Order: sequence, then C-alpha cells, then structure tokens
Amino acid sequence: MILAASAALACAPRWEGTREREPDAVPTTGGGEGGADGLPDAMLYGWTAGAPEDRGIYELPRWLTLESPTPDKTVQIGERAVVSGIPADVARARRVGEDSPWGLSLEGARENRIPFSTPTLPLWRLYHEASLEEAPGPDGAMSAGRVSDVDAEQASAAYVPVSGAVDSSSTVSGWVGDVSGEDGELAWIRVSTFDEDTQSGASTKVLAPARAWRRIDFTGAEVERAGNLFAYPAAGEAARSGAASFAFLSLESARYPSSAIPTAGAARTREADVLYANNAEWLIWKGWIKASIEFAPNYASGEQLADHDLLYIDAGNRVSLRASDGAIAMTITGARGSATLATEPLSWKREQTFKVDVLSSPTGLSLDVVIEGGEEISVVEPAAVGAVPVPESGRIHLLGAPEGSQECADLRGVAFYEVR
Repeated sequence: MILAASAALACAPRWEGTREREPDAVPTTGGGEGGADGLPDAMLYGWTAGAPEDRGIYELPRWLTLESPTPDKTVQIGERAVVSGIPADVARARRVGEDSPWGLSLEGARENRIPFSTPTLPLWRLYHEASLEEAPGPDGAMSAGRVSDVDAEQASAAYVPVSGAVDSSSTVSGWVGDVSGEDGELAWIRVSTFDEDTQSGASTKVLAPARAWRRIDFTGAEVERAGNLFAYPAAGEAARSGAASFAFLSLESARYPSSAIPTAGAARTREADVLYANNAEWLIWKGWIKASIEFAPNYASGEQLADHDLLYIDAGNRVSLRASDGAIAMTITGARGSATLATEPLSWKREQTFKVDVLSSPTGLSLDVVIEGGEEISVVEPAAVGAVPVPESGRIHLLGAPEGSQECADLRGVAFYEVR
C-alpha cells in the first residue's frame, strides 16, 4: 500500500479517456447541472448542485432517484431563512449562508422529542407574567411565537414539558429572531433535562437588539428523565425586559442538529433519505469503477454515531466515512477476497467540503481525499484482490445505504467515469 500527502487541492480527478455516451443519458436538472451533452471527456454521468430554480427544491435527473417518505419537511436556505412544508420524495436544496455552496440535503432518521415545536401551540405555558402571540417565522409563515417579558423583577419565559433521555448525547436547536431590548439583554433557550454548563455558552443565546433570524444549538448529556424547555426573551438579569420570537424548536438524540422537524401534538420522526443511481451497469465500466463525490457533512469530526456510506454498491463494495476514527475507507470484494484502503484519521468542522475520488481498475485500487482548506491524501493498492470486477447490476447508493442515509450531509456533486 502506498500513501502520499500533498498540499494541492484537486479540483478534478486525474483520469483521462473518452467514450460515446447514450444520447439521453442524463437529462438536465432544475437548479443543478447534469447532462449528457457537454460532459467532460470520459465522464459517463454527472450531477452538480447549484442554485435551485424553485425555493429550496431540486429536480433531479432521471438517473438519480430520491426516496424521502416523510411529508412536511424543512430545509435551511441561508443564514436567516428556512423553507417549510416540503412534501415527501422532494429533493431539498440546502445552504447555511448566503455565500455558502448549495447542496442536496440527505439526512438520517431523526426524532424531535418536543411535542409542540412552536410556543403558540398547546401545552406551552407562561412563566412570571410573560405574554405570547403569533409571529412570522424564518419561513415567512406565521410559524413563530413571540414571547414578551414585562416583569421588572423576574426573568419571564414560555415553557413546554419535554421527556429526557438520561445519559443520552442530545442536541437542542431552534430559530430565534426579532430580539428587542437594550444592550446586554439576550434571548435564551435552555432545557432543564441538561446540566447548566452545557447550555450557558454563547451558542445558546442571541444578544439584543437583533432583528434577523438566527439558528442556535447546543449538545450535551441529559441528566434528568423529564423537564421543561424554556424560551426566555430577555435573560441576563431578572429585572430586564424585552421580547423575542422563537420557532422550529427541536430536541434530538444526536450530537448535532438536523433540519427542523415541525411537531404539533406529539414527538415526530423524519425518516431517512435514500438516494441512488438507478442502474449500476450505466456507471460501472466493464466491472471497473471510477467515481468522484463532493459532499459536506452537517457534522464535525467526532459527532457522527454511525459509519456514513458515501458510495454503496453492496456490503462488500463501498466507500465510507468511519465513525470510529474519522477515516475514509474503500472496500472492494472479489472472488479471491476483500481489500480495504483507508486514509489516516481525519479532522473537520461542520459543513466543510470533502472531495473523494475512488478507482477500482485492472491495475489496482486508489483513493484520493481532499478536505476544503486541508491536504490531499492518496492511498494506492496495486493489483488488489486479483483485480476482480465489482457487480454491474443493481443500484449505487449515494451518501447512504439501501436503508437510507446514516448521517446528515449535503451532496455537492457526483460523477462517474469510464475506466481505461
């Protein structure tokens, strides 16, 4: 096995070659790029995320199929905005900032344990003379609750009961906006099932005055079986007063937040997204595979709970981002056995872009990985596994397995090439 590191950021695979493509191989996509006409030499099929034509929604090419069974989904489309009410089986276009790249959101199964995700819904109660009214949310609908504190002696809040999961690593998130008040006042979300140190940092608070919406989150171990989630519009000192709007509050058993899961009466699960290329024989060139995938994990290194498949042909032929050590591993299985190439353990931040190029050819295997702003890592295995081709039929799953995405990430682009 040969490993090499380079500071150069690879913008495209090094592979060369040409092939006649099917005339209607890849129809154009709404908001993304992917078509048979004009593809680079040697590319069989490709798709690249771009700005969506419809707000928060992509139309995928025919060779890609998305199964996303849960209705009424949401997606973040900027630092201050969300699209809500997205139907089942619709591809979601996501970005976290106005200058951030777009990507196809593919998420693992998640449950929001807060039964009512907006403060104006039933079960929410008021604390120390707080008042509450409907307000526009980050999706432009009346999806927020505006909480006001006029008590000159106590910190007022709205609160809702939640069930805790003792010793679980859980994440609270929510959108906070239109925070009014004097300097030093702040809007704050806290949950009594967590220890206080977990939720005392700056990431849980929004300083006044702040008109724009902002998503906040915190992660920690829960220490109580039951408690309340509190939305404070003017915390800091008990005598302070002010108002703030709160929307799309979530409590998930995970180490990082996923897209908001609206609830209106009970805890609710968003099922995992499944994305696959319909016919592997279109993408695997005579049993050999060259593929390039660009994606951005919604999690940082150390935050994932499961191995995250990037390309999945079958259980013996896959490329994964491992949860145990943060390495990217490529496994190819043939008649004579199995070979696995793996990078060194990697470190990254949330939303940092990966580019992964994989090759299985008669001369062996190679794996090239570049993390945005980091070094390029190459791993090579000459003539691995007797150079046995991989299966050419069935599906190739992207950012997940047949059961769906194991974690949450944005697909920025994918391409398959001929092998020469």
